[in-house]
Amino acid sequence: MSPMRWTGWMVWVAVAGALGACDDGGGAASGTQCLPNCAFKACGDDGCGGQCGQCPGGYACSIGQCVESSVSDPDTVGGDADGSTVGMVDEDVDLIDDRYDNCVGVFNPDQADADGDRRGDPCDNDIDGDGVDNIVDCAPTNPSISQDAPELCGDGIDNNCDDVTDGEDAADCTDYFVDGDRDGAGDPATKRCLCAPEGDHRVMVGGDCDDTDTLVSPLLPERCNDQDDNCNLLVDEGCDDDGDGYCDAALEIVGTPVVCPNGGGDCYDYSALVSPAVAEIAGDGLDNDCDGVAQGDGSGTPIEPSCTGTCTGSTVDAMLCAMEMCYPDNLLSAAIASPTQDNVTGYWTALSHWGAAYNDLVPYAGGSYTVLGTGPWSTTDHEGIFQSLAGTPDPYSSSGEMMFDAVELRLILRAPPGATGFSLDYIFMSAEYEEFIGSQYNDKFYIVLKAPQTTANQKKIINFTNCSDPGSYSDFTLGGQPWCYIAINTAFSEPCTNVQTNIAGTWHECPYGSSTGWLSTSWPIEPNEQFELTFHIHDTADDVWDSHVIIDNFRWEGGTFEQGTISHH
Repeated sequence: MSPMRWTGWMVWVAVAGALGACDDGGGAASGTQCLPNCAFKACGDDGCGGQCGQCPGGYACSIGQCVESSVSDPDTVGGDADGSTVGMVDEDVDLIDDRYDNCVGVFNPDQADADGDRRGDPCDNDIDGDGVDNIVDCAPTNPSISQDAPELCGDGIDNNCDDVTDGEDAADCTDYFVDGDRDGAGDPATKRCLCAPEGDHRVMVGGDCDDTDTLVSPLLPERCNDQDDNCNLLVDEGCDDDGDGYCDAALEIVGTPVVCPNGGGDCYDYSALVSPAVAEIAGDGLDNDCDGVAQGDGSGTPIEPSCTGTCTGSTVDAMLCAMEMCYPDNLLSAAIASPTQDNVTGYWTALSHWGAAYNDLVPYAGGSYTVLGTGPWSTTDHEGIFQSLAGTPDPYSSSGEMMFDAVELRLILRAPPGATGFSLDYIFMSAEYEEFIGSQYNDKFYIVLKAPQTTANQKKIINFTNCSDPGSYSDFTLGGQPWCYIAINTAFSEPCTNVQTNIAGTWHECPYGSSTGWLSTSWPIEPNEQFELTFHIHDTADDVWDSHVIIDNFRWEGGTFEQGTISHH
């Protein structure tokens, strides 16, 4: 064998193996630059005007190979009439040495190899390398089309060779349902995954538990009528959350449902101390008897939020308005900050509704709420991108983990003269569910109170609960009992096997994540006390796997109430 042929092979491995695709002349084009290609060539043109090598004396270049120049009859390759040895073995007489021929025994001088598997196309039973034999592959030269390929919507191609283009159950199809009662939701039993609406399959919302009744649908609110109106397998949920026998004033009552024998009109259904049967308490800022008047300082002046303008958007004023935190005489200052000095643009905003229209994220008060997160709320992927930042110590954690992507809404407030505390509602959602439950590396949401009388001017986290698995993890011990801050380790967290709160459309829903469900935290404060209240959320130990919290319905409490954090369920 000519030493130059071996050299030509080595040049191809170094160049073509590193550079890849070829142009029509054999070279690889990269922008305006031609990249030489000497695949299976010991000599001849490299496709860019250069040479792949020179043949030694007595040899000539023929189709990229050095052959003995005395050989004129290709049938004599391997030995001529006088018995002299040519120097290469070429069984199929294609002038490619069998040692380098990618298809020995078959004439293939162009060495075509569509899938680059070093087996020439004439000898390859799977030319396109898609795992399906040529004899049964409906497109043997196209690796994206075969019986094993997924069907794709909208490309006009029969990707999986079933003679149907954009067929049912394509890889990127959409579930469509038949909506028999035309209420916007269909019978789940009619589900078909299609590339486009077809026939009666036209709505994309399923879950209608009675598709013959327009008053029963997952898109409708629950009514108090001894029935499951919103198809969540619960009857009259939310009608009387505080158990005082009065139905929530915001819900429709039909007849005399068992859940609220005293009727409706409960203007604050999270406290049995507020209902039409309770006497008004002057000076506490609440409408205790639900007559539409909240007594303020005893003079009859109501203490109610006075929000003006748009309560949505990424401004501090919009966020305060969305939380019902518009008290001109009680809110002294407000600001957004990042204790970790991160650029948190897009991490916080005020929304009228987050996610799918049919989920359980309807505002509890007003027409909007505030969102804080460890990443952009608008993204469809809450896993985040690791940036290898240094992080900042978490001042409230004893585990020593650093915090990243921290966002804080910091407020200075003065309690009304008759107030005895405050309450608010929120729901924490995270992409860390469920694989990180029981570990210390979890994002946290803190409500931090600092008040001269109530907390002795010390910063105190006031939202914490029992732990989901105190034997595996807890944040601190109080009164001999382990407790957890609001994160995926709280006992209120909803596992994907028992989700009670629909958060569809936020991309925190199962299987991407989960939530705590709606929670409410109440805490005492002294009348007229000026205090600092901070809403804080951060990533723990890394800056990936984002979390978000929705905050809503801040209100002043009066009289006696139960402090702590409870679930709306």
